[in-house]
Amino acid sequence: MTDVLDQISRVLSQYRFRFKTVSITHLAELQDAVGKLVRQGLISEQLYKRWHFYLSTNKNLPEAETIIIVAIPQPITRLKFNWLGNTYPAEVAPTYINEEDESRAEANLDTVLSQCGYKIARAHLALKTLAVRSGLAEYGKNNISYVQELGSFYRLIAFYTDCPCEEDNWRDAKVMKICEECSLCIDNCPTGSISPDCFLIHAEKCLDALNEREPDFPYWVQLQPDWLNAFIGCMSCQFICPANKPFLSNILEGDSFSEEETYKILNRTPLGDLSAKTIRKLEKFGIGIYPLLASNLSALIEKQTVAKQRQVGL
Repeated sequence: MTDVLDQISRVLSQYRFRFKTVSITHLAELQDAVGKLVRQGLISEQLYKRWHFYLSTNKNLPEAETIIIVAIPQPITRLKFNWLGNTYPAEVAPTYINEEDESRAEANLDTVLSQCGYKIARAHLALKTLAVRSGLAEYGKNNISYVQELGSFYRLIAFYTDCPCEEDNWRDAKVMKICEECSLCIDNCPTGSISPDCFLIHAEKCLDALNEREPDFPYWVQLQPDWLNAFIGCMSCQFICPANKPFLSNILEGDSFSEEETYKILNRTPLGDLSAKTIRKLEKFGIGIYPLLASNLSALIEKQTVAKQRQVGL
């Protein structure tokens, strides 16, 4: 597989994609790593089921011998919403953006492997766990994973292949060395969801999870300082993390929404009544979270308006 890996590396590196391979023999161990957290009560069984970890099977390619895990660069994306004569920037966390890069990764891998007589299939796995156990990434104290030269600003995608595994990179999970003497993420978490005595975050407090609640945020969340630091998701611990410092200025300018489009989002207009143009914009970060956007956008506009008023007052 060494020649195949060299070809994969050359193809993926042109897009700054990074990858690692592990043997399919670790599939059960990967399943148990997540299942153990459920048994310990660190991940709720309901959340575990909602995430749809299809860890025990590779039915779409039963003859698979290797798992390939790929990290796709995904900078912070800044949207713009026009409303009442003003423009409101809105930053979206990397994991919410659905761009064509995932299809590009799959197409390039398929091209290389098929030319060598092998097949691939998408692998629906616990991707963060897989990335860390493969050596592609390391954990931060905030339980977010970091990839060298990308920080935490990337997306993960995994594949099965029947190509023999000649580079099995499976290892114990590691925490970044930079975290040893650092507690910035703990000290700056708006809701105290990162604890020094527990590696996993308290998901019931995490803004990234609470931000996705329908229809609105819990009232207590709105009393926290800096509770709204992104249009979708929370990036407080990522903004403050020293490992991300080289990547914070890498902002991808996303779509701009007209006043009419902003009005319809704020008023929870049914998807069927939105224009095709608006839907295409929304599809880039997931139509499934559309019901959540009204409360997020309303809170973001209110926060930025208050900030502008204070500046004028000064």
